[in-house]
Amino acid sequence: MKVQNLNNSSVKTRKLIRDTFIQMLAEKKEINKITVSALTERANISRATFYAHFDDIYGVVEEFEEELINAFFTNAKLFAANDYEKFIEALFSFLKENDKNYRIICESDSLIFAPKRLSVLAINKLLELANNDKRITNKQFLELDIRIFLEGSLLEYVRYCRGQSTFTLDDLYAFTKEWYRKFMEEHCS
Repeated sequence: MKVQNLNNSSVKTRKLIRDTFIQMLAEKKEINKITVSALTERANISRATFYAHFDDIYGVVEEFEEELINAFFTNAKLFAANDYEKFIEALFSFLKENDKNYRIICESDSLIFAPKRLSVLAINKLLELANNDKRITNKQFLELDIRIFLEGSLLEYVRYCRGQSTFTLDDLYAFTKEWYRKFMEEHCS
């Protein structure tokens, strides 16, 4: 049975396990190359301690991804943004603040779900803003425009995180602002 009541010791142990996993993932790049034995040895804990907190390595992965998703959801600037420019600025600030963790996630083919989930959240937020914006009168291809832009941006962001892109996060931010300008020209009367 997993630890139910997380006292300070349990919280610290879970954090140690998660932090050790993140270090190992940064080195090995793939989840399947990280074993419970290697993780417990590096964290200097017993296997029993590990299994008291997690069922397997994938439980650690899920907690790590959920932590990043929760950080996105609890970012007041992102969800309080009531216009595109504030949302775009808050989104890129969030990505910069969490750059190290997202680089680790994007480098692994096994962990692409967190960036994909963030993309869906960003798409939904932009669609909400667009649908509530009275200036937008041309709704034809509105959702498709937003989806294609953000999905393409996600792919370029993953390439950036993997060191495969010549573009920086600042370049992606500048491009996003230019896309928004053209988007508004096309969809507003």
